[in-house]
Amino acid sequence: MTLPPPRPVGPTLDPRIAVLTRPGGRVQFGWDPERALVLEPPPGVRTEQLLAVLRLLDGKNSRSHVLWTAVEYGMAPTDVSKLLGDLDRAGLLTVADSPEVPETHPIRVHGRGPLSDAVSAGLTDAGIRVSRSTRYSAEGDVRRWNATCVVLTDDLVAEPRLVADLVRSGIPHLPVRVRDGRGVVGPLVLPGRTSCLRCADLLRSANDQDWPHLAAQLLGTVGHASPAVIMATAAVALGQLEIVLSPPRGHAPASLDATLEIDLGAHRLVTRRWPRQVTCSCAYLAPALGEASRLPS
Repeated sequence: MTLPPPRPVGPTLDPRIAVLTRPGGRVQFGWDPERALVLEPPPGVRTEQLLAVLRLLDGKNSRSHVLWTAVEYGMAPTDVSKLLGDLDRAGLLTVADSPEVPETHPIRVHGRGPLSDAVSAGLTDAGIRVSRSTRYSAEGDVRRWNATCVVLTDDLVAEPRLVADLVRSGIPHLPVRVRDGRGVVGPLVLPGRTSCLRCADLLRSANDQDWPHLAAQLLGTVGHASPAVIMATAAVALGQLEIVLSPPRGHAPASLDATLEIDLGAHRLVTRRWPRQVTCSCAYLAPALGEASRLPS
């Protein structure tokens, strides 16, 4: 069993960003020529002292401990506060709200196929609790799943009763499937706040009157794609889930009111908009806005 990583109790420097030193003692964060941040050590502070403070930003040390230890290293509290502020404004720092973070409900991955396996494995590797299901019976009740979000995988068209129950119960859900050998992620549905899957059906029916007839033939069918497309589609889905499950960073997932369509053959990621439809049943099925979703938009 994979245990989740310890919850951070203090500021955490983004571990994905390389920390480099430049001639003259300046410290550079990242090596992207357009996005790298270069900071000058405060007057009287050596580069080695600054690097020692940066090593404290691993999430295991509270902000007060970082400040206290930095003073022992020879940095003034005002300089440390400015450093933390610069890193935070650059999006390189995650600040724990409190030492105790409530346990979240698991993510439910619903479906049977390669995407279900890939998404479940990715979430588990990230330390997120995952529950799985493959069928939704007539006696099914999505509220018993106790899920923060439901990922609807593999089926080309999701089961309509399940989709309606998710909207009615205010449970966010994200479809992940392949269409004609290409990956499709979204739209991420936040009931009462975004468009839903039926909104997309209504819009598609307005453009193609035969769509309901075609959709009925796709119900319960699992799509096929190459292993590379499966991995790429799962990666895009995990990226969208990472945004909504992580502390707010000031930007919404790209799959809200949209699908992200992965075409590896053309090396393209296309965003297709699916706006909310005023005639859709989600307008009255979804709970009140204040109760509609446990995920941020």
